[in-house]
Order: sequence, then C-alpha cells, then structure tokens
Amino acid sequence: MATRRLFRPHWSPQILDEVVRNLAVRPDLDAAAINRRLEYLNRALPGALTEVPESLIEAMPVNEKDRHVLALAVHVGAPTIATENVRDFPAQLLDPFGVEAVRADDLALAQVDLHPDAVRASVGAMAARRRRPPKTPEEIVEALARYLPNAMGALRSAG
Repeated sequence: MATRRLFRPHWSPQILDEVVRNLAVRPDLDAAAINRRLEYLNRALPGALTEVPESLIEAMPVNEKDRHVLALAVHVGAPTIATENVRDFPAQLLDPFGVEAVRADDLALAQVDLHPDAVRASVGAMAARRRRPPKTPEEIVEALARYLPNAMGALRSAG
C-alpha cells in the first residue's frame, strides 16, 4: 500500500534492528533471507529509512525502549505510529506531539475503507511479484488475514 502512496512509512535503524530480532525467531528465515527482505523494503521505499537525533530520542516521555519510535514520528512529522503495542504509547503522552498509536490492522482497515480498489491493486501487485511459491491475490489476502483480520475481512466484503 505504501508503494501506491496510500500512506508514507518511516523507519529508523533501531526499528529495523527490532525487525531483525523478531524475524530471527522464525525457523523458516535465515539471516540472509532476513537481510534480503530488508534490502527489498528499503529499495521499494527509499525515503523511509531515517536517522533520528539521539537528543530527540532521549527527550521522549514514553518507556525508554520505545522512545526511538515516538522520536521518529516527531522527527518526520508523522501523525501515526503503527504498532501492536499501543499500550506502550498512551494517548496522554502522544497527544502533545500530535501523534496517535494504532494497530496495523486498524491502519490497514482505514485504507480499505478509504481506497478499497487501491488496496486490492496492492494485493494484486504482491501476488504478481510472488514466484517461490506463486500465490493468487486470494491467497495473499488469506495470508495477510492472519495479521490483519479486520482489514482483510473488509477487503473481501468490498468486492
């Protein structure tokens, strides 16, 4: 969806380090496969990788381990943090920065509600790129539904 400009993602080296740590527990992915995924991600969205000043990170009022995430949002002027750990980003601490924390499913659901055809086209593009193994758009939706149940349910209902 980001390559279709439905939203503009941002990530920092610290966020990518977290991605690597989380993917490393998957037995189906070795270090080379993880690095390849990150390379594809950064190539597809070259403006997304952003360094955040350490002084800004230290000034954030959230939990120490999450400060870099809020600092990135503040640094780039992003209105939304997509996270499954929304409780780590209480609204009263984010409101002064004009930032809201939402779950990925809620972010994707909003895109389905606003742009169902563009989201469907995004899924179609994902399916078209799949080679090993190839997948249909319906199979992509099924796979994504494990992580984005409400958004994919709405996409199915949208036609």
